[in-house]
Amino acid sequence: MKKILFSIFVVLGFTANAQFSIKNGGHCFTMSIPDYMVKAYDLNDVALLQYQSAIKDAYVVVIEDAKDHLEAVGMKYNNPTEFLNSFTEDYMKDAKGRKLGSVNSSEKNGNKHAQTELTWKDKDGEYFMLITVTETNGHFYKTLCWTSLKNKESLFSDFDTMAKSIKE
Repeated sequence: MKKILFSIFVVLGFTANAQFSIKNGGHCFTMSIPDYMVKAYDLNDVALLQYQSAIKDAYVVVIEDAKDHLEAVGMKYNNPTEFLNSFTEDYMKDAKGRKLGSVNSSEKNGNKHAQTELTWKDKDGEYFMLITVTETNGHFYKTLCWTSLKNKESLFSDFDTMAKSIKE
């Protein structure tokens, strides 16, 4: 039986001298989260990281996009501002009272960031979201931090700190 299998592998080109290259089987990043937030599981179906504080009415999700995957589907972005503009063009486009701020660019932790503010209204109230795109060597991370509009001033610094703390 061993001779037959060996013969089949040799005929099909399977030999013990094959060349191998190392590939990543996953991706890891870290982010600073305030102590008042707890892990959440139902804020966003595709978020790799999500936290919330019901008491402070604060929420954050992070969605990772690998650059090579984006390029494979025909989506190439030269910087985080292009990625952010592409995302926000249609994000919550039909929300009542939607206002999108201008884009601010910065660098922190060796990463480039593009950031904008979004406000909108619905039947339950007025809301504020800080949208940040972080660019690393191989990924774009969308960080969405939101709260009620009345909490914007008290949470803005924490939202900004979280969004710009991503490290691979």
